[in-house]
Amino acid sequence: MVKHSSILKMAGLLIFSGTLCSVSSFIVPSPIDHLSANPSLAACSLQLAASSPLAACRLQLAVLPFPPKQKPSTLRTIIIDPGHGGSDPGTHGLISKEKDITLAISLKLGRAIAEEFPDLKIVYTRTTDVMPGNTYTIRDELNARADIANKAKGDLFICIHGNSDGHTAGRYLAKRVTGYKWVGKGRRRRKRPIYESYWVTNTRIGTETYIWKADRSGFKGAAINQNDENMGENMGDSTNSAIDMTSPEAQIKAQLYEKKYFANSALFATLVQNEFVKAGRVSDGVGQRDEGIRVLQATGMPSVLIETGFLTNKEEEEYLNSEDGQNEIVRNIVDALKTYKDTLEGKNTGSGDSNSSAPAAGGGGTSRRR
Repeated sequence: MVKHSSILKMAGLLIFSGTLCSVSSFIVPSPIDHLSANPSLAACSLQLAASSPLAACRLQLAVLPFPPKQKPSTLRTIIIDPGHGGSDPGTHGLISKEKDITLAISLKLGRAIAEEFPDLKIVYTRTTDVMPGNTYTIRDELNARADIANKAKGDLFICIHGNSDGHTAGRYLAKRVTGYKWVGKGRRRRKRPIYESYWVTNTRIGTETYIWKADRSGFKGAAINQNDENMGENMGDSTNSAIDMTSPEAQIKAQLYEKKYFANSALFATLVQNEFVKAGRVSDGVGQRDEGIRVLQATGMPSVLIETGFLTNKEEEEYLNSEDGQNEIVRNIVDALKTYKDTLEGKNTGSGDSNSSAPAAGGGGTSRRR
């Protein structure tokens, strides 16, 4: 009776081990190639197979090269926004207009990102010399840029611009006091300054990157709520379409995303400036303009505006118009994007240069509307 029971157990064990090995051949890659590359493991497997098929199957499963589980990408859609366009020329240099420089750099940037990150979707707010959305006023143009970005459910908004120091390009006429003279008679006698005019060479150079102003959070929150579908996906909310975006729940989500997007905007902006510095460019760092920047506030995603250089400086304008200059700027931004993407996906232990300064209010460029 005991012998018969032992035989039944052995038979059951052999049937179970054979079934397990057969099923494993369907759900995992074949171990043959892996074992053939490891003679010692193959010999061990054969020896175990003779004595215990179940043990041999376990060994084969143990040495199979299971692929690591990949974390899903946090970036899917990049919005590239060439500043100005059409009847809105932007800053004038000696040999070019801002709208043409920004378009040339933006198109190169889109191609470079597509080559570096084939899985990312690239959306432009314009690809020709027009105002985005076929608009006619600057206000409508800015709204159209934000609408394009929000409808595309962008994950990062990159706005490309050229800068101005507020004076005419190349050099400008200035005045200075050289002395005084007395004019009038009696009680009306007074000193009047004597001025002379002289030419000043425009020497302002450098880059700077702006993020949306923190005290404009109400505008950013409204833009985030426009992206309710995207926000629901990121929050893991499969019933998002049923959520009232004016409800307290939606408002809390928007506030959380404001903080998240502000931090990510500051991170990417800092990484961009770090790359410019590595390339030998002068950097004015990351800033927040006092009057705010419309396209950054109205986009429901992390967003930055990159001032690529001063068109009012003769040498820097020539650099911005050159193929080498534009290609270098594009490489800097793509390198920053790679670090940014890796950081969000947990592939970097740090988040760029830890010595980078926090975003400052104001900024050195002109206070033109964006």
